[in-house]
Amino acid sequence: MLNRTKENYRLRRKKALADLIEFGIEKKLAKGIVDSGKLEVVERIIQDTKKSKSQSPDKRFLKGLRYSRIKHGKVPLYRSLKQQRRDLE
Repeated sequence: MLNRTKENYRLRRKKALADLIEFGIEKKLAKGIVDSGKLEVVERIIQDTKKSKSQSPDKRFLKGLRYSRIKHGKVPLYRSLKQQRRDLE
């Protein structure tokens, strides 16, 4: 059971990563987004972005992600990724 759950989670992460790259987000940033947040939240924002059918889905997704992180009391992603980079150095 646990093994199947891990496989399902990995497949969901791969699909989310592929969707973000399809939107036009760089692979490195997309991986950081998928790794940094809850997968359910990222998937929900991806679905909302697909529904909107905007001309620039990458900007729409990033704006939705920023709004979601601020709404839940977290710092915006660009700041948290910079902080992670500083911690690694």
